[in-house]
Amino acid sequence: MFKGGKWLLGAAAVAAAYPFVEARRYGLDRTTVPVGRGVPQLDILHISDMHMAEHDEKLAKFVTGLPDKIGVPDLVLATGDLIESDRGIDITVETLNSLEARLGRAYVLGSHDYYQSRFRSYMKYWSRAHRGEIRAPRANTVRFETLLQEKGWIDLSNDEYTIASPRGTVRLSGVDDPYLKRHRTGHIRRRRDDSLAIGLVHTPDVVSEWALAGFDLVLAGHTHGGQVRLPGIGAVVTNCSLPTGLSLGLNRVGSTWLHVSPGLGTGRFQPIRFNCYPRVTLLSLR
Repeated sequence: MFKGGKWLLGAAAVAAAYPFVEARRYGLDRTTVPVGRGVPQLDILHISDMHMAEHDEKLAKFVTGLPDKIGVPDLVLATGDLIESDRGIDITVETLNSLEARLGRAYVLGSHDYYQSRFRSYMKYWSRAHRGEIRAPRANTVRFETLLQEKGWIDLSNDEYTIASPRGTVRLSGVDDPYLKRHRTGHIRRRRDDSLAIGLVHTPDVVSEWALAGFDLVLAGHTHGGQVRLPGIGAVVTNCSLPTGLSLGLNRVGSTWLHVSPGLGTGRFQPIRFNCYPRVTLLSLR
């Protein structure tokens, strides 16, 4: 083969391998959230879409090393798709329990926490017709949640929880996964004496429910930031009903901030990322 052909072949091999490499380049983002006067100035670790499997030691090492980088935040909030299968339950629980918080740790679940991953046509990401339709073995969700709650994690699925902070009441309000149509929204409301109100959801489609209720911040996952983002275009597909421009990072929805995590995992059958690194985010309310 001529020299130029070998160079092109090598370049093509590197380009083909890169998305698999990027999918394991875990990192920490630090984002400031502007808030009004009187809102508690808290640090919140937002973690989502870990999709942890039995042998994800590199991801576990990254997460368990976060306290050395950020110390102890005020809150640790997880927004679902934390496991990929039942075999990932133990390592996921051990990893999450390594994260401490001053005021509390809370979570909502995603579809992968209810169903074990199995292959489906990639065309499902381009169609809404099959959203919420799951044909996969059930996960041992009860065991997963029991192990988390034994260590003090708060389940916010279709529920709310209040925390007394030095600067007033912090309200946490979550819903179960809208992708599976398990969500209920009747409890979403802000009280007059709430200093800060935060919503948690896996799929961000229903962010307007918290925006209409006057919440300060909503945390979500599910989109993986698109997982593949093209320069000048952004996310190619997000598997949710929101505009692709809201699929990643911090954005305004009315007077509410929406933060959509790019997540740390990819899913067993889509193990790539491009221009969308796996991240956990420290949100600083200031």
